[in-house]
Amino acid sequence: MKSFFLGVAIVLIAFLISVFFSDWTLLYKITGGITAIVLVLCALFSGGFVDGDRMGRNLYSETKDDRKERIFLTTRLLWIGLPNFLTAITVYFLI
Repeated sequence: MKSFFLGVAIVLIAFLISVFFSDWTLLYKITGGITAIVLVLCALFSGGFVDGDRMGRNLYSETKDDRKERIFLTTRLLWIGLPNFLTAITVYFLI
């Protein structure tokens, strides 16, 4: 849950920036950018950019603790990106 609240804090900071500059498009640009960065990091950490042969070798050579840590990190990143994604989509369609 700490990751989700970190994502909410990022959304609040983006909201304050957009209020300060009186530009509501900044809100979905910032939160959408954070979402894109989080998704790329999730794909990197989960091995989404490698082919099947290399992924099979990686899964064979890693330990259960390494796999658990990789999944944990990916899940935490997704929880950070979720509020940003929802805010970006909502604000984009409202403006």
